[in-house]
Amino acid sequence: MLPPPPVQRTAGVFVNRLVVAVRRILSHAGFPLLIGLLLGLPLRVATAHEVPSRVLVTAIVRVDGGLLRAIVRVPLNAMRDVDFPLRGGGLLDMAQADSALHDAAQLWIASGLVMRAGDTALGAPRVLRVRASLPTDGAFVSYTAALAQLNGAPLPPTTDIPAPQAMLDVLLEWPTPLAAGTLSADPQWAHLGVETTTVLRFTTDGSTERVLTWLGTPGPVQLDPRWWHAAWRFVRWGVTHMLGGIDHILFVLCLVAPVRQLRPLVGIVTAFTVAHSITLGASAMGYAPTALWFPPLVEVLIAASIVYMALENLVGATLHRRWMMAFAFGLIHGFGFSGALRDTLQFAGNHLLVALAAFNIGVELAQLGVLLVAVPVLNVVFSRIVPERTGVLVLSALIAHEAWHWMTSRFETLREYRFTWPVLDAALAVVVIRVAMAGIAVGAVAWGLSLVLARWSLVPIRRSATLALLLAGSSIIALAPRDVRAQVAPRSTAVGVYTAEQATKGREVFNGACLGCHTTATHMGPAFQQRWFGRSLAELFDYVSNLMPKAAPASLSEDEYVWVVAYILRLNGMPPGRAELTADPTWMRAVRIDSLAASVGRGHSIGNRSSQSVHGVR
Repeated sequence: MLPPPPVQRTAGVFVNRLVVAVRRILSHAGFPLLIGLLLGLPLRVATAHEVPSRVLVTAIVRVDGGLLRAIVRVPLNAMRDVDFPLRGGGLLDMAQADSALHDAAQLWIASGLVMRAGDTALGAPRVLRVRASLPTDGAFVSYTAALAQLNGAPLPPTTDIPAPQAMLDVLLEWPTPLAAGTLSADPQWAHLGVETTTVLRFTTDGSTERVLTWLGTPGPVQLDPRWWHAAWRFVRWGVTHMLGGIDHILFVLCLVAPVRQLRPLVGIVTAFTVAHSITLGASAMGYAPTALWFPPLVEVLIAASIVYMALENLVGATLHRRWMMAFAFGLIHGFGFSGALRDTLQFAGNHLLVALAAFNIGVELAQLGVLLVAVPVLNVVFSRIVPERTGVLVLSALIAHEAWHWMTSRFETLREYRFTWPVLDAALAVVVIRVAMAGIAVGAVAWGLSLVLARWSLVPIRRSATLALLLAGSSIIALAPRDVRAQVAPRSTAVGVYTAEQATKGREVFNGACLGCHTTATHMGPAFQQRWFGRSLAELFDYVSNLMPKAAPASLSEDEYVWVVAYILRLNGMPPGRAELTADPTWMRAVRIDSLAASVGRGHSIGNRSSQSVHGVR
């Protein structure tokens, strides 16, 4: 018999040694000790090192007298490897917790926030104050309130709160004087939980705040970016989104595979670029459909556009139609690009137009890079490996097969959304007029583009086909309804449509039921403004009542949803009033979501109040 191989011999030796070790434990410590090790030790280790599934970090950063300070609130259950003193029932021992709170603040919070002035790191911050707090105390409604609580008396020793439910408030300070305009933050708090959401509010004068929200680690974030900061960041994001979206790349490949000559290629790419720039800009500026089912519909149409282009390649593409299809489908792809842009506009500061242009430039640079690689490769393959027609057929068939699976899968997702047909009333008539005007504008752009392409002989133009494209472009816009209602003498949330008491109750409901899943950029700051400003309050109420809380949608009472809406309005700088907010749908449809500054900027006079910034939360 042959000897066992080395791996088997090593495994046998390991098993023998393990058996000997177990026998020694049983002979010296006895069976009870072994049971204790098996049942007790692993459970204690797992509990001590358990990572919470969701963590919300709230931070308020302020430049005060040339010094930088930050007040941070983190759930205590995210502070691992720190032994907090407990009393009966797992309650936090307030009288003995100060030292452990300092250790946790230094280990998990102060070490995870790197601040820079320009390119210079400011060094480690000092931990000035720590405090265990209740999650519903509402102190973080402003910097002043949070600072007053930290400087005030701690919670009484008799406070009964389980340690995992308590919050840790920390006051950090960087002693180096600095200029506020050069600040950037590089938070490293993603490891606090499996899914960590950070809400950072930056203020320089105590009145205007910029709210930033992100998931995980965003990298360095300019708190008050200059235009070149925004431009560089969004160019990179545009490149990343285009190269990371395989569906966009496959569409471009289908578009140019049978057309690789320079002049027609320039015309086709120009048509696609102009079209997706139109819908990308419109969507980013808030003029695109915002119904919940619209993003999944766009994803279905993008996959369908790839299938169509691949099938057209199979049956034989015609050059005079290719630029038209590039333009028509470019309108759809622009909506797809905007999905990645909308929630990141909060990082643009006051430079929304710069960010929009930069993102579009990034997309174009990535698209150009794809063409510079794909066209020469296809030329080499079709000239040396397979005949051109065969190569186009094989490539298009493979792409069509993959895109078909995407389309069917995305359609199944789309079917899960509820679609409600609009009511045939005056409001719908106004919407139809608006989208018809937008469609005419798109058709005019298509007509002008056809004249340019014909003049430069980039692609052959057929006037009848161009007219058909004009109508098709109008239909694409018209068939994408905006959830907008027309009102006669509309009211605005800028004049106060809820009471302060309702907002306070809404904060308690939001913190208790919704905060773990719904703290995103869509609830405050520029992203909220881009999505909701100009729309009716009824739409926001329907969105909140149908989707929140995430774990149990529509499970709260009608009053609780009204309070949450009031709280969201207050978060976005809309002042309280004397009259209570009600859930009456007719009344809500007559109220437009707007800030005072946005109303003034659009030419609507609302009293004699001073204007407020629309780029942050008051």
